[in-house]
This record gives sequence, structure tokens and C-alpha cells, in this order.
Amino acid sequence: MKTIRQIHRAGAVWAEGQDLHMWTFHMDNGARFGIATTNHGESINGVYKGIRAMPVSVLVEMTYWKVNEWFVKRRDAAIGRERAGHSIAKHIFDGMQKIEEKSSKHRVVLFNRNEGIFAVQTGIWGGGRRGHNRQSVTLHVETRTGECTCQKYQNRRVPCSHAMAVAKSITLSAYSLVSPYYTEQAIRNSYSSSFSPLPDEAYWPVDNGKLIIPPLHLKRTKGRPRTERIHNEMDQSQRARRGPKRCSKCRQPGHEKRRCPGPPLEQDSAPIPNQP
Repeated sequence: MKTIRQIHRAGAVWAEGQDLHMWTFHMDNGARFGIATTNHGESINGVYKGIRAMPVSVLVEMTYWKVNEWFVKRRDAAIGRERAGHSIAKHIFDGMQKIEEKSSKHRVVLFNRNEGIFAVQTGIWGGGRRGHNRQSVTLHVETRTGECTCQKYQNRRVPCSHAMAVAKSITLSAYSLVSPYYTEQAIRNSYSSSFSPLPDEAYWPVDNGKLIIPPLHLKRTKGRPRTERIHNEMDQSQRARRGPKRCSKCRQPGHEKRRCPGPPLEQDSAPIPNQP
């Protein structure tokens, strides 16, 4: 079972992740479309997963083949969904199905039809633990845009449950309020480029450039390489807080039992039975 300290530490990490998520949404000025990643390194890690320890030539080659596979797969999937009559991306369509179920429990009150101002009284959901609050929605029918006080519509460019409830009350399709960047046509255009197959190495042009010899003193040695990343308080383990690691034999720091300089342990001997 987890200790109280482990539970508190896990809760602190989760809270820090939530703060980063909220900060990213707050500072994006409406330009990230709900994406909470903060740099390209997080995306590159997904490409290098499983091959990070390989040579650079292998990393370049695997990146080429994997990116080409993604482009072909996603481009064909978008074309197939368009031919099947779907205009919205699959993950957006599936998410809106759940949002529509939640919006059926909301009550919409009209304030100004010309300016598109509505108030939404949310229903109770999640076993009675969520909901029962008020949100203000402004819906611009001409431009198919809007705002909601929950900020989800502005951040994700997908109607929240409150905006969807308003759209249904005025007989407007909620799917028309989705950003055009989430359409299958936009996805197909994003992956419209294609890669050219690489010829065999025997057909490559001869390189007459300068011969580069890698430095021999940088050759990897046995053992795990030492990290050069700058550590912070998140890298501190519970062991570091309790002090240095000690030998289980002499209880002194700086070494372990196998390399203990102290005397060998006495062997336990069987007790001699009492003589009559």
C-alpha cells in the first residue's frame, strides 16, 4: 500500500500538472486549440520512442520512415471519412457525442436574440457531484462563433455543452460551430504533402566533401552514461531527503555491503546441545 507521503507527493505532481495545463490555456491568447504541450520536444519524444539509444544515422532513417507512415495513414483516413460523408474529424465527432448527452440536461434562458445572449442553467450529472451552475453564452449565428463563461468553447474551438444547448434551442446545428480547422478537409490538406522513396545506398551520389572523423575520446564506455540535465526539486527522491545511502553491514555511508572494508560477518553456528 502507498504511504501517506507518496500519496501527498502524487497529489502535488497532479496539481502542478493541472496548473501548467490551465496556465497554457490562459496564456495562449486563443491560438493553441486546446493543446497543452509546451514545446516540440514532447512531440519528438513520441517519434524517438524505443530508438533513443540508437546511432544518429538510425534516428534519422527511422524518423523518415515513421513520419512518412503517419502522413500516409492520416491522409488516407481523412479521404476515407470524407467519401463516407463525414465532415468533422473523428475525435471531435466522438467528443461531441458525449457533450450532446450532457447538454440535454441544461435549461436555456433567452436574454437578447439580436445579440445572441443566453443564460444556461446546467443540470446535475456525475452522480450528483457536478453541475447545477449558471453560464453565460454569446452566440454569433452569422459568423458561426461564440463565447461561453466556462472558456472551453474559446480554448478548444468546439462547442461546449452550454453552447450546444443554446444551438439546439434555436434549431442550429452544433457541428456548424466547430472550427474549420477540425474538418476532414483541413486534415487532408495538412497531410497533402508526400515523401519520395529513398534509393538504395549504392545509387547515392558520391560525396567528395571533407572526411569527418568522430573524436575518439567521446566514445561511450561501460556503464550508464552520466546525465547532464540540470536537476530541480522535482528530481529529489525520498532517499535524498532521508540522507545518504548506508551500508547494510556496518551502517556507514559511502559504500555498500559487497565492498565493505569492515571485518566479515560471523557465521551463525548451530547451538550445541547440553551434555547430560
